[in-house]
Amino acid sequence: MNGIFTSPKCVRSTAVWAVAGILMLAAGCGSSSSNGSGGGGGNQGFSKASLNGNYTFTLRGISTPDTINSFFFVEGGVFTADGNGTIRSGIDDFVQNSQMFSDNISGTYVMNSDGSGDLQFNFPQGGSAIYHITMSDTSHFYMEQADGVGTSGGSGEKQTTSAFTAIPSGTFVFQAHDLVGTAKVGQIKLTSGNITGSGDVLNGGVLVTPVTISGTAQAPDTATGRGSLTITDDTGTNDYAYYVVNDSKIRLFNLDALSSLSIGQAEGQTGGPFSLASLSGTYVFGSAGETTFIQGIHSVGLFTSDGGGNVTSGSFDTVQDGTPVTNMSLSATPSGYSVDATTGRVALTLNLSTGGVNQKVMYLISPSRAYFLINDPTNVEDGTLDKQSGGPFSNASMNGQSALLMDGFDANQQLPFRDRVGTWTPNGSGSISTSYVASGYLNSVPPQTTATSNNLAGTYSVPPNGRATASINNLSNNLILYLRSANSAYLLQADPGVDIGGAFTVQTKP
Repeated sequence: MNGIFTSPKCVRSTAVWAVAGILMLAAGCGSSSSNGSGGGGGNQGFSKASLNGNYTFTLRGISTPDTINSFFFVEGGVFTADGNGTIRSGIDDFVQNSQMFSDNISGTYVMNSDGSGDLQFNFPQGGSAIYHITMSDTSHFYMEQADGVGTSGGSGEKQTTSAFTAIPSGTFVFQAHDLVGTAKVGQIKLTSGNITGSGDVLNGGVLVTPVTISGTAQAPDTATGRGSLTITDDTGTNDYAYYVVNDSKIRLFNLDALSSLSIGQAEGQTGGPFSLASLSGTYVFGSAGETTFIQGIHSVGLFTSDGGGNVTSGSFDTVQDGTPVTNMSLSATPSGYSVDATTGRVALTLNLSTGGVNQKVMYLISPSRAYFLINDPTNVEDGTLDKQSGGPFSNASMNGQSALLMDGFDANQQLPFRDRVGTWTPNGSGSISTSYVASGYLNSVPPQTTATSNNLAGTYSVPPNGRATASINNLSNNLILYLRSANSAYLLQADPGVDIGGAFTVQTKP
């Protein structure tokens, strides 16, 4: 991380890993790194050369700035990998405990053939930080802090450097989530550095809608793709760093350290003007957020819409504060939705068989994808929705090694915050293996963290609608997956006392 720690960064880098079979990578301050979770996921032909070029990433988690206190943080940045184990340069942005830091970085990395590996960021003032990753292809990876000093979850993706030469331009759908209790979604238009738009803000359980958006954007750095923008809406003004992914996508990092722990993204909008028919077919979704606890809720589900304003069927699973409610169906009372032709804003009500409702405010990125928030008076939850393809499904639909990310909390293990990154390998006939590094954090005095390697096996079952279930020995008997396609899914661990969600993506060989 950054210079927020009361002691030099070496304090977090010298954590002892009591894990057999972990290979050490010595660099800066005597720090150490695992070289991944070991070949439990099979061999996909990844190597150091698979990580080559400019990448951007965002994370959120919790770490220990000293021996007594612990604080949540958000982190983002950019780096350049040389394809041979060296991180030549980069920038790491970090907010924790109402302080913001931005450091230049260099470093090293190792990669295993199964796509798992470790990044080590070295900082100019001393110290380093270790992140475990698993690549789904040479352009995308899941990511967690895994150096025994904190835990975090996030992702990274390769940048298109030709997009660094100009301010982003066009119509975008954006989403931003703040750990202190705010979720935002909306549509913005960027024209010659000027920002206009409208959106929705859920702030402390109150939905502010619509909000009018204005602002300005500055050109990105031509070497890193990192730029800055300011957005004003009815709830205030926020300053962001943005990281260019390509001409139609950026990642967002809120720089307002005194009031925010927010990261987000924006994607180019296509498919307008929109209508009821723009939302037609079966869609799956995953979401997470805060209750009275950070990461206190995770939800997954699917619904089928008729393109005429009605939701005809679906199912829904959620865990709130460690209490799962699973396999809910839509009630006999028809669910419905409306669509704004210009903005792609969808107001969707899902009536559940338990008698409750799930009200989503969505902005269509396209007729196949949307960002959304949940209009809820007590929780701050948001997520992503994708049109399902490839069904009907069966056990054979899940077949092949995949990159896996899970994050949340596990009170049963006395580790309130836990992240998992690794591989997940169903065999197409009901058996599955998984190989991952689990990073956990215990809010004790002094705070404690762990980072362990795991190789486990189990079984799974996939019905035609793509709501799959899995049981992994020594992990969970209650994993629920909603297939976006045969290649990816949203995932929920539905055990009492646990609140963990995630996703997997089938790996593409280099």
